[in-house]
Amino acid sequence: MSDLIERYVHEVGRYVPGKERAEIQAELRSQIQDQLDDRYEGAPTTENMAEVLRELGDPRQMAASYGSAQYLIGPELYPVMMMVLRRGWTIVPSIVVLVNVLVGLFLNEPTSIISLLLQTIFNVFQALLIFSGIVVVIFIILQHSGEDLDEITGKGKVFDPYDLPEPDAPGGIDRNEVAFDIAINSFFAVVLLYFLRVGGLTLRFNLSDPGEVLPVPASWLVVLILSLVGQVLIDLLVLRRNGWTIVTALADTVLEAIGAVGIYYVVTGPLFAALFAAVPALADVPFLARMPQFILIFSIAAVVFIDGGKVIKLLFYRPEGERAVKGGK
Repeated sequence: MSDLIERYVHEVGRYVPGKERAEIQAELRSQIQDQLDDRYEGAPTTENMAEVLRELGDPRQMAASYGSAQYLIGPELYPVMMMVLRRGWTIVPSIVVLVNVLVGLFLNEPTSIISLLLQTIFNVFQALLIFSGIVVVIFIILQHSGEDLDEITGKGKVFDPYDLPEPDAPGGIDRNEVAFDIAINSFFAVVLLYFLRVGGLTLRFNLSDPGEVLPVPASWLVVLILSLVGQVLIDLLVLRRNGWTIVTALADTVLEAIGAVGIYYVVTGPLFAALFAAVPALADVPFLARMPQFILIFSIAAVVFIDGGKVIKLLFYRPEGERAVKGGK
């Protein structure tokens, strides 16, 4: 089957739930092949294939046709929103439990195991509500943002199969992944804004009574918040353009590296300092004493390897594409 058709099937697969992707892609391939066989008796040209794909329509609209009608959030965005929520409902509780255990050990406030467990359950529930609310608000804004949504979903554009990105193109995006990054970064930005307001880390999300607060540098809190907001804006731009460029990938890499440094000064540094203050003997353990620095180095190395690698691939990528075929067929 033509590479042009594979590009179309791959693009449709990016907009459907992962558990249904393989089945939908197989069904779509079969549907396209049947149409080609019926019309061109098994010998279609590239332009014949392109014509069939034009009739099928934009991959985003084709993917939406496999879903049932939804409310509040349209069928173009609803599957993406649910994927983001499901991933967040898995990841956020794990983070909250870890933070509760660590901060509960480091703060001087005495507590029993039962109290810590109940507080952790409450914080998990609270964090899930905040995360879910942020995600729904983000997708409602996208759904009702008029022309901006048209650019994201592809409505109003004339679909040209020759413009489909290659499946292995380094600038291609997984829209579910980008949407999740927007949601999770927005969630943490809101949490950090609360920490900035109360003056440090705390387990209690209550402005009138935040409980005991572990002080952290306000300047680095601001830097970390700005880096998260910057990443959200870049992800939104990437969604609108439906792909990464060298500039957006480089900017995202820089912001993630800055964020890694911010986490060192705002989270790992203060938490380990509190641990060593509570248990001074631990500061004499060489590996443990250097743990915050090791975490920082590992985080920056991961950013450089993953995101920096994407920048390098974009820099040296030369698409073969089918644009050259467009004229010659």
